[in-house]
Order: sequence, then C-alpha cells, then structure tokens
Amino acid sequence: MKNTNSFDQIDALKHQLDTLRPLPKETVRSLHEALVLEWTYHSNAIEGNTLTLKETKVVLEGITVGGKSLREHFEALNRYIRIIE
Repeated sequence: MKNTNSFDQIDALKHQLDTLRPLPKETVRSLHEALVLEWTYHSNAIEGNTLTLKETKVVLEGITVGGKSLREHFEALNRYIRIIE
C-alpha cells in the first residue's frame, strides 16, 4: 500500500497549501514564471536543444549565450511565446 501513503502525503501538502490561500500576487507571478521557464526548457531539451535551464532563462531575458547556435536561441524564444499565448 505504498501508493496510499503517497496519496496521503499529497493530500497533506495540498491542505497545507490551501491554508496559505489566497496566495500573494507576487508569489503567483513567480510560480508562473518558474513554470513557464521549466516548461520551455524541458520541451526544448526533449527535442535536442542543448541550452541548460540557466541558459534558457538568460535567453528569455534577451541575452545571447556564447557557443550556442541561433537556432537554439530561437527555439527557446519561440517555444516561450507559444506557451504564454
């Protein structure tokens, strides 16, 4: 019954999160930014893009990363745009 224990832990964490609601707007914004960054990075990594998570963050901030192709930069930027639309 290992799964039951995992579900109990998830329920406890959900209850803990619910006690903090409503979350401050800044917290929601930060969580959204982190989710979009990780989504962008992992989606591109699956397709063979070699940008690291930190490099992806830098690219999304408008800075180019030395040693990486423009194709990889544009993949990250285009994926980000598609996610936030």
